[in-house]
Amino acid sequence: MRQPTRWAGAYALVAVMLASVFAFAILTGPYRAIERSDYMTYHMAARIVLDGHGSCLYHAPCQADAQRELIGVEPSFSEGALPYNSPPWLAALVVPLGLLPLPVGFAICTLLGVLVLAWGTWRASAVVDWPKSARFLAVVLVLSAWPTAMAAIRGQLTLLVVGLLGLSVGLARAQSGVAMGLSALKPTLAPLWAVWQLGGGHWRAVGSAVAVIAGLVALSAAIVSPQAVADYPAHLVGVAGPDVPGVHPAEMVNWRGAADRLGAGLPFVIAGSVATLGLVAVAWLRARSRQLGAAAAFLATPLVLPHANQHEFVLATLGILLALVAVRDMTRGLATMAIGTHALLWIGPIPDAQVGAWLLFGVEIAWLLIVVWLSVVASGADRHGPVPLPMESAA
Repeated sequence: MRQPTRWAGAYALVAVMLASVFAFAILTGPYRAIERSDYMTYHMAARIVLDGHGSCLYHAPCQADAQRELIGVEPSFSEGALPYNSPPWLAALVVPLGLLPLPVGFAICTLLGVLVLAWGTWRASAVVDWPKSARFLAVVLVLSAWPTAMAAIRGQLTLLVVGLLGLSVGLARAQSGVAMGLSALKPTLAPLWAVWQLGGGHWRAVGSAVAVIAGLVALSAAIVSPQAVADYPAHLVGVAGPDVPGVHPAEMVNWRGAADRLGAGLPFVIAGSVATLGLVAVAWLRARSRQLGAAAAFLATPLVLPHANQHEFVLATLGILLALVAVRDMTRGLATMAIGTHALLWIGPIPDAQVGAWLLFGVEIAWLLIVVWLSVVASGADRHGPVPLPMESAA
């Protein structure tokens, strides 16, 4: 076992070097990566709130004026300003970053996301018979995956939210719910995991999540504006529609993206989404493992979201890790497949964006099918009980 671990460690070192060089080259190159990043929209929202215009947070002219003042005229945004699509409670929380220069705020937000993702991955892999060296290796591989590097380059909140969902899997009861509630900073990623928690009767987790979300809504109403809170649901629905600036369905890693690339219509998207949710239901009904239940939810979520880009695949990466954690007697074989998948994903930056999207889409489906198979043939491999909670003493 020692020799394979050494090979995995050597590969992880190479992957870290590759991811670091890749991110550094883009962020320091002539691409205005920070000015075109998703974090820029968070900073823009903070500036809107600081200027006392929180009530127009989701109005296009208001965002366009604030964006022009922040970064000037960006030629790549010829279709219109890159919109702020995150919830108003995120705008409330990033207000202090709006006082800083854009690159400094970007660095703080991205570093925080990476740290929380590392913490969540560490906690989610807290299985009794996994040595700390194996858990550290798992953290390194999640952080050095191509989608993670892309999320860091874009300053994407996905890093932090996936970390929070990892904490929700690895923590018990109310603590799990607090982490799940905080993941509402990007509310599209948690619903399937919330359904699993609700279906398992984890009432403390669900109750604490609801309380945290209520607190976030109240905070945003007080700091941003009650009008922004009221406008957000309609804005979120509008993002899922066609012809939205900054939205490119052909590059998405979900059924919507597959349909766009194939020239198929809405029935194809609906059929694919229903089939995906059916696979999740099979996994949940057959699995006796919290980790397998979470893996199915996290792998399926990017597929069924109406808006899922490369960085949403970070959630699927955590799902792949949880599949390894769940089935101890198959860890070696699954780990080999996972590391092979990790290497395969680094092909993504080479072809065009649509080929990369097909790659991520195919990996999501393949690993979801693996999780369903594991739930059928190895459903008792994790812990006893239908919906077990993590051990309170896990590090």
